[in-house]
Amino acid sequence: MKSNLKILIVEDEFFIALDVEEQAKSLGHTVVGKAVTADEAVRMAGERQPDVVLMDIHLAGATDGIAAALAIRSKHGIESVFVTANTDPHTLMRAKAIKPLGVLEKPINLERLRAQLARVDQQRHTNI
Repeated sequence: MKSNLKILIVEDEFFIALDVEEQAKSLGHTVVGKAVTADEAVRMAGERQPDVVLMDIHLAGATDGIAAALAIRSKHGIESVFVTANTDPHTLMRAKAIKPLGVLEKPINLERLRAQLARVDQQRHTNI
């Protein structure tokens, strides 16, 4: 029951965002936008209504990805998968406390992204 997910990528490092976008597209998904700050992510999520947000935890600006994911969920009902290189216990505990759809460690590879997006898609069809 694989379908094409609409994905919003929130990543403040240009080349990482580009890499994740290419990987998602190679898996048959649509990237509806890329944001670099929490405020931009919340706005774009409302405008573009993605199925899921791939959210970096540490973003440019004062607000981090965890707060942005909470805002996107509360304002728009859209869930996030965290993407992070910061796997220290405190950061992971904060991230997991908000019950994201998943946590992917950087660097992202195609197989882990494929598996995570398949779980997102399966959960989406289960909740319809």
